[in-house]
Amino acid sequence: MKKIFLVFLLLFFGLSGCSYKNTSLSIEPYKVNFLSFNSVNRSIFIDSIEDKRAHKNIVAVITNNNGDNLGYKTTQSDFVLWYKNALEKALKANGFKVAISKKSADLSIKLYIKKILVTFNKDILTKENLTGNISLILVIKEGKDTITKKISENISKYNGPTVSDETFTKEIKILLDDSIRLIVKNLLDNTIY
Repeated sequence: MKKIFLVFLLLFFGLSGCSYKNTSLSIEPYKVNFLSFNSVNRSIFIDSIEDKRAHKNIVAVITNNNGDNLGYKTTQSDFVLWYKNALEKALKANGFKVAISKKSADLSIKLYIKKILVTFNKDILTKENLTGNISLILVIKEGKDTITKKISENISKYNGPTVSDETFTKEIKILLDDSIRLIVKNLLDNTIY
């Protein structure tokens, strides 16, 4: 009888697999962590920030080796507002003045959010099973000159056989913070003469 019960338990758990809850993640506001040593006496107008992602609230997915979606994580965070606030803080911290109009600014920027996604593959048990990507387009306009930059940051690491909401949130926050650092670096590289 014990053997039959054990076989039943193994079959039940083996066939049902792990169940993943679709939950909502909370993303914290940006904290300045990148300072330049350059003295910048330039003003920037943040012309627009647009979220071009098809599914704006999905920030993480759980998959298997077949590519099946076993669960996803969403957020109610408004990434347009998150980036606006983060850019204002980071730009000011790095010596830029944030202008209130395009006419009063030395240059203006537009930011397009193309991708924010962290993926956990539950079937990978011995190598990188947590990957993530943030992809942005930054358009810098100064007078008649326009520079378009693709900004992308990736993560790839081993996370163990399971993943928590805290891990997803932490990795998304790392990607977001790194993307702000890259935006400011691109602005410093392209506006200091």
